Amino acid sequence: MATSFRGKKGVVVGMGESGAAAAALLVREGAAVLVTDDRRKEIPAALRGLTEGEGPGTIRFRLGDRPTEELLSADFIVISPGVPRETLPLQALQIRKIPILGEIELASTFLTAPIIAITGTNGKSTVTTLVGEILKEGGWKVFVGGNLGTPLSEAVSKVWDFVVVEVSSFQLETIRTFRPRIAALLNVTPDHLDRYPDFQSYREAKWRIFENQSEGDHAVLNQDDPGALPSFLKPEGVFFSRGSVPRRGVYLREGEILSNLWGEPQPILRLEALKIKGSHNVENAMAAAAITLLCGSSVEQIAQALTRFKGLPHRMETVREVRGVKYIDDSKGTNVGAVIKSLEGFTVPVVLIAGGKDKGSDFGPLRDSVLKKVKRLILLGEAQEKLARCFLDHPAVERVDSMEQAVARAAAAATPGDVVLLSPACASFDLFRDYRHRGEVFKKEVEGLSA
Repeated sequence: MATSFRGKKGVVVGMGESGAAAAALLVREGAAVLVTDDRRKEIPAALRGLTEGEGPGTIRFRLGDRPTEELLSADFIVISPGVPRETLPLQALQIRKIPILGEIELASTFLTAPIIAITGTNGKSTVTTLVGEILKEGGWKVFVGGNLGTPLSEAVSKVWDFVVVEVSSFQLETIRTFRPRIAALLNVTPDHLDRYPDFQSYREAKWRIFENQSEGDHAVLNQDDPGALPSFLKPEGVFFSRGSVPRRGVYLREGEILSNLWGEPQPILRLEALKIKGSHNVENAMAAAAITLLCGSSVEQIAQALTRFKGLPHRMETVREVRGVKYIDDSKGTNVGAVIKSLEGFTVPVVLIAGGKDKGSDFGPLRDSVLKKVKRLILLGEAQEKLARCFLDHPAVERVDSMEQAVARAAAAATPGDVVLLSPACASFDLFRDYRHRGEVFKKEVEGLSA
């Protein structure tokens, strides 16, 4: 049941996509909304045209700063996922009992359809999209969004059979009552250690996806990643695994994905039918199958959707082949675990373009994969010095200043049969707007290579 926000004073901190969507929802619900952003100066299109003022159902803006007095006089605060809670006057807010919500928490209070929430260090966008495609195969009306792109607030006031939402650790920090009917944790490897004090804190943020579930709900987990398994689950776990047969779940045997969720093993499809390649995508397909079986999808519907799915942009996406060299855009490989998984699938020499904005990562676990698979390592961005120190014993490491230089040097180093892979193990915000921008610049440079 939705909380009534009519007549309440709310402050939305951060005017990114989710913050703007939350503000628009609150105005529709009759709240008096102040939007504050200490970095942005321009009002987003989603908020233009709303009635400005200080009464119910109105909006006003304080851009370029964050007014403490407005925060402390609010009835509630909605904080964008990119804004750390620690930047707020937490102690004063706690004394005044002013709740801090996230956009996911806010929107979920208005929704009546079953929520399927998916998190994990890697693969969550792919699995979220796959789950949506499989459910649509069954004729259901499905909302797909969250951290993937479309804010959850845009699902409000519409009728859905299922709401499928990707949630990040940042979004899970601010949940209070958020309760998915099905919650999936795909994997947990070190990431965002520039925001969290240690790996355990990051892992605990991910575990919050199960926090409000009860015995009638479902938790979907990776049996091959024991470090991701919380100890406090209320529902019985449903597992997916490449390496063993779970008691209940989806697994791999002799090149075929099967389910024993409802008793006897049921074949779903053979791996050669998948267009998305790599061991990580086998796990993604199994996770999506487990989730949708719990929703009531048939094995046939799952197989049809999995067979058609070609993957998402900037995730092991083949750009083109030039003079016998394949160029692959994996710009979404923003952490060490993702790059290891990407390299795992190659049996040919790789020229790897890596680097960007460091997220507090330990690049040490990359060493084995890089030394075995990478013939030349090309580094760019803020983290190149740290990465270079990690690979002092690699015979071919060079640093560049731009993506243009990176692609040119990679093309010069690669020979027919090689792969040039952009998989940065870092965030993009030093040189690019986001990972999409980085991937598009890489593609543009690759398209400019002479055949």
